[in-house]
Amino acid sequence: MPNSAMHFGKSMTTNLRWNILLGVCALGLAAWYYSLNQTDENLQTLIKKADSPEYVGFKMQTTIFSPEGKKQYFAQADKVEYYTQDGHTDFSAPVVYLFDVPLDTQFNAKGDTNASGNKENTDNLANDGKNGQNWKLSAVQARLTKNNMLYLEGDVLAQSLDPLSRLQRITTSSALVNLKNQDISSDSQVTINGLNFYSNGLKMVGNLRNQTATLKEQVKTYYEINNK
Repeated sequence: MPNSAMHFGKSMTTNLRWNILLGVCALGLAAWYYSLNQTDENLQTLIKKADSPEYVGFKMQTTIFSPEGKKQYFAQADKVEYYTQDGHTDFSAPVVYLFDVPLDTQFNAKGDTNASGNKENTDNLANDGKNGQNWKLSAVQARLTKNNMLYLEGDVLAQSLDPLSRLQRITTSSALVNLKNQDISSDSQVTINGLNFYSNGLKMVGNLRNQTATLKEQVKTYYEINNK
């Protein structure tokens, strides 16, 4: 009987050791599996999705120059996202200053970009009457294609920087501006303010450089008469 008890005790000890060893192995495998999944999740966060921007910037300012060194346009935005897939750029709260540059010098251009958000630079551009600016564009958001077509969305305002321009303001909810020749169009309700008049219409085509705009559909025009 004593021999049997000793044999039984040794067997229990051996089984206990094996159970402990198997438990430790199971815990090790579980930890390895968890760390492997965590690594995969981390890798997924590092891999760029096909529809995500290649570049994101905040408080950006960009000036585009012609080969002759003349300014084409100046743009600033709270946020900028650039997509390499089709070459478009998205802007949040954009403000764009257009310069009156001859067509034969346009858009074989180079750019100068910074992220300083320097208000002094913006104010200098807005107030310097010698730099050839003719229009200021603003909106809630915008998209610039690689073909220099600017799509403006939300509270769109085109404001002339020339106090003697026949065309002073254009307001609408969406508009398309060709930055090559400053053609502008809108399929939304538009209000135009000029010297001593303003007009409303459902659609519009025009050219900012030439100070022209044609309203279409349900057009109403009001004239201001100065009695002197």
